[in-house]
Amino acid sequence: MIKYIPGTVLEFDINKNSCAFDVIKPFFALTNGITLAQVRELTGLETSTIQNWVKRGWVPSPINKRYGERQIVRIMLINSIRRAMQIENVINLMAYINGDVEDTSDDVVSDEVLFNEFCKAVYLSDKSNAYDNEVIGAIVREQVSHVPGLDETGKEKLQKTLQIMVLAFLAGQIKDRIDEELADIFS
Repeated sequence: MIKYIPGTVLEFDINKNSCAFDVIKPFFALTNGITLAQVRELTGLETSTIQNWVKRGWVPSPINKRYGERQIVRIMLINSIRRAMQIENVINLMAYINGDVEDTSDDVVSDEVLFNEFCKAVYLSDKSNAYDNEVIGAIVREQVSHVPGLDETGKEKLQKTLQIMVLAFLAGQIKDRIDEELADIFS
């Protein structure tokens, strides 16, 4: 069972919160963003990795050395699926659904909506032990049907993106299990 919000080190129970990002939102309520050190603590990523993603234009630049909701969501999305996909493919997938990272006018859905729908699909797939592409596709189609304001092209893009992201996340989970088993054998 998935115990953490994908892309973070925060524990999460889908039964208590319908939206994963709702757990993270309070961090931003009292501040104008969070610091790089806090991003590192939230995601488990190295400082250099986060800075590299910003430098390469994969994550919007922080404002006054503070990372806002958009930056955090993008970092969590990338971090969630990068174990099973080449980073270039992760970035291309993000561009497929939401175009230029600095321009929100070309987004099919906001990164926050993408993240929440991704988390729901991951938890539903994991809960039903759905590692089958068709079952995951059905879960994703159901999730997308509830997202308001999408035309048919937007729905299709979101479905394709979520399906790939869920498969990549689950593949990363399986890879972690393999690594654990190998460590037991060879340690």
